[in-house]
Amino acid sequence: MTVTSQDVDPSLAGLVADFFTDLVQPEALTRAEAQGLLPELWKATEELGFPLVGIDEDADGSGGSLRDLLVVLEAAGRSAAPLPLVETSLAAWLLATAGATVPSGPMAVVLPSARSALTLRDGRLSGTAADVGWARAAERLVVLVADETAAPQVALVDPAAARIVPGADLAGQPYDAVRFTDAPADVRAWPLPVESALARGALLRAAQMAGAVQEVSRLTREYVGQRVQFGQPVGRFQSVQQHVVTLAQAAVLSSLVVERAGLSATAGPGTFDPCAAKLVVDQNAAQAVRAAHQAHGAIGMTQEYRLQHFTRRLNAWRGDLGDEQSLALGLGAAVLREGSIARTITAPGGSKESTWQMT
Repeated sequence: MTVTSQDVDPSLAGLVADFFTDLVQPEALTRAEAQGLLPELWKATEELGFPLVGIDEDADGSGGSLRDLLVVLEAAGRSAAPLPLVETSLAAWLLATAGATVPSGPMAVVLPSARSALTLRDGRLSGTAADVGWARAAERLVVLVADETAAPQVALVDPAAARIVPGADLAGQPYDAVRFTDAPADVRAWPLPVESALARGALLRAAQMAGAVQEVSRLTREYVGQRVQFGQPVGRFQSVQQHVVTLAQAAVLSSLVVERAGLSATAGPGTFDPCAAKLVVDQNAAQAVRAAHQAHGAIGMTQEYRLQHFTRRLNAWRGDLGDEQSLALGLGAAVLREGSIARTITAPGGSKESTWQMT
């Protein structure tokens, strides 16, 4: 798939949504939680080029813009697609930005974090990284790490050269520990501030979360319109209507801030708007999970009902690629540096910087 315009094709959202709706059936979600990456799902998605949207064709990507990629990720989030789309896309962007050709296949990415302690010396990587999404399913590991001169580097590593300790996040998706012992790496200099990679990851995850919030809202509206109690649909009760309104607001606002941050990112590599978008979506996700489960009652937590697939993902993703505390501290530091909230939020998108580090 090749998209060259900087404007999103109006038909793209519908086409991608239909694709993921048909692809991700309820039984696939259950199997993926037990087995990890399902090859048939990945193959179907890769054949259409979705994991590499937003990466130039010259780097073996699918072409298209960041905004196109955000549309794909929102659609994947609405289907709870059990695929390393954010991880592969972010890894591909790191490689392409560093001047490397992007390989095919699923990838996992390791960014600087308080949960990782890595050293790169003479092209060899050592140390441990915790909580690496989809590491055991990856055909390549892409690591952003400082070398012995403290210069940031992008290291491409074969997973066979690392020891991967399986783990899982709250949604049952792979969330592994990776241990490197003098692992050989293909190293390229990273030309941008490290914060730009963190911000890109935060925005991609926020898009996926925005899609999940939309589906949580839709499921809840459908349920309260069908569930009858005391002779009428429970959606007619005022207390339930408040939950429905909360969910609708969260869904609309989440999509809006992701779209706004995507537009801002086209103006330059500023980090403020992507981090702000992730913070807002994190907060909306917390409200959406609470409102949806209160409206559903016990059925919302049953394995047979789809709601829990989305709410468990939202709870897991709130702490991934930027949690509320680290994002808020970084945004606060940016405002202090600028001296005014108004000047900070009205500055051109590409010039706004947020200094933060993943915890």
